[in-house]
Amino acid sequence: MSRRSMLWGMVTVLLVAAALRLIAFGQIPPGLYHDEAYHGLDAVQILKGDLSLYFPANNGREPLFIYLVALTVGVLGKSPFALRLPSFFAGLLTIAATAAMGRALFSRRVGLLASAVLALTLWHVHLSRVGFRAVLLPLFIALAVWQAVRGIKGDKGTWHWVLAGIFYGLSFYTYTAARFTPVALLVFGVYVLATKQTVLNTRYTLRTLGLAALAALVAVVPLAVYTLLDPDIVLGRPGQVSFLNPAISGGDPWGTLWSHTLRTMGMFFVQGDRIWRHNVPWRPIFDPALGAAFVVGLAIALRRARRDVSAGFVLIWTAVMSLPTLLAEDAPHFLRAAGILPAVVILPALGLEQVGKWASGQVGKRIPPTPYSLLPTAYSLLLILALFATVGSYFYDYRAPEAGYWFEEGAVALAGRVNGFLGVGWDGERMVRGGPGDRTVYLDPALWEHWPAVQFLTAAPDAVTLSLEEEQADCPAAIFTWPFEGWRRAWALLPEPAEITFEEGPLSQGDRDPAPFPTYLAFFATPPDTTSPAIARFSGGVELLGVETWPVDIDRLRVRLRWRATAPLAEDYVVFLHYLRDGERIAQGDSQPVDERYPTTRWRTGDVINDDHHMDGVGQPLLERDALRFGFWQPENGEALYLLDEAGNPAGDWVEAPLKSLISNLQPQEQ
Repeated sequence: MSRRSMLWGMVTVLLVAAALRLIAFGQIPPGLYHDEAYHGLDAVQILKGDLSLYFPANNGREPLFIYLVALTVGVLGKSPFALRLPSFFAGLLTIAATAAMGRALFSRRVGLLASAVLALTLWHVHLSRVGFRAVLLPLFIALAVWQAVRGIKGDKGTWHWVLAGIFYGLSFYTYTAARFTPVALLVFGVYVLATKQTVLNTRYTLRTLGLAALAALVAVVPLAVYTLLDPDIVLGRPGQVSFLNPAISGGDPWGTLWSHTLRTMGMFFVQGDRIWRHNVPWRPIFDPALGAAFVVGLAIALRRARRDVSAGFVLIWTAVMSLPTLLAEDAPHFLRAAGILPAVVILPALGLEQVGKWASGQVGKRIPPTPYSLLPTAYSLLLILALFATVGSYFYDYRAPEAGYWFEEGAVALAGRVNGFLGVGWDGERMVRGGPGDRTVYLDPALWEHWPAVQFLTAAPDAVTLSLEEEQADCPAAIFTWPFEGWRRAWALLPEPAEITFEEGPLSQGDRDPAPFPTYLAFFATPPDTTSPAIARFSGGVELLGVETWPVDIDRLRVRLRWRATAPLAEDYVVFLHYLRDGERIAQGDSQPVDERYPTTRWRTGDVINDDHHMDGVGQPLLERDALRFGFWQPENGEALYLLDEAGNPAGDWVEAPLKSLISNLQPQEQ
């Protein structure tokens, strides 16, 4: 393959890779897992001048990725997009570095094919779209190997060795699995000696290898000193997840090790990581097309390993860097296995090269190989199949509700709602450049402590009161509560009078929660419009200000009844709401007002209450035939609030309105 062909091939690969990694970036996968959010929290502290070589929170984390997050967050503001952006650039650089590494180890064609495999592999696509520091480890491995091989092959200048050492030393600042790389290098050294390879058989190579080791040592010394001073912080996490931990092995460590070994061996093309945060559950590293190429390439590498040091290196690196997942819980775990990238993609690249030779009739012939390009050959078809498999699986599966649960999408929605109400920061869709003004948010401390994403994304923390024990708030105010016990404390905070809107947050579900639950409950209080005329009045001091309807989905209708209290009510009334077609009831949505979150005995004089009800089974609305009927009744004694005429006399038990008269109100009013 010519240099020109490789150049244009790399342009194509990088463009496809960028598209796969940028489409709906920051939205797919949804949410922001707390591991990512902790990176953001530390990045904010960096921007305030609090620099560190290691970040102890959340079981301890290496610093390099966090400093990159500080850069993007400092420029773009606090949002999922900004936090994850370093992963996008790291992913693209890793693809380019893999091409360089593959070319140095084998050939231009293998380097190009390896970069194409990496670009299309769902595992790396996902790693490039989330804010996990593991994405940096493959990059620095590829850079270090690329420079080391160039030095071994006699490229002029010792700077290749210096760069190899620096890149290798910096890899320890990326992700914990880097601690296994010395083992891989040691095994590789034994292999070189055992097979009598000539790769290190000159004084020049040995001397420059020492130069690389010195450069690596200089780079890693600061982190090593920190580790010696605080070993519990840096070295505590591996013991927690080791298969030797009885909590993980269940008292059978060797049985656990055996099962982990089988699972790790199967992760390449049988069954992969089950955790949504790392992978589409159970999907192996390679799809069937690339899995077949992997098998062919593995056979080629095994056959060459005794005489080809490059093949031996790829096999040894892949095997040893699989140990971080093999020896820990949840094997196979694609974050802990990230160190096998980019070496592992060399194997399907070797297989694809072989398929191309078979398709071109170049195997077994004693004639010079004829040129053949990337696109017309058989391996192009396999790469196209891999592209469709990744696109179809990733952009479909990561829209599932389970993906939102695993990435704590509800917490991100909560932060966006807080920012949206305050008018500053990321509101869930865009950055708002404003300020809270006279608006105040009251947030249950349990929400703040439970969801690190809320802490990171909240743009105006000074306008947030982390308590529900304060006196009555000033209007406008928003009160966010934990969805379980204690949410009624919000009632005492509601300013009087106020227009009150209740909101139930999207669902969340932790790893060990038996069922999804609302992320939060919220009350929004804004100044009421005292000039709004009543369109109907009920006995007891209740006025109807309006009715709004809009479809939730194809078979569900949301109805908002806007009430105003002109006097306190002594009883808790139920709102009955019937959906009529040709005068016959086909659906209903009876409940206490505001989904039982703000009963009528809590209404204060002057309050405006936005009372939302959902009605299932309405089907497609028929405007000329459908109507709504609603009113108040007391289930215990059957007492109803009467509809009053203009003179104040009883005129019935309900209001009935044709649906066509409400069709102009198809959108909800946003607070």
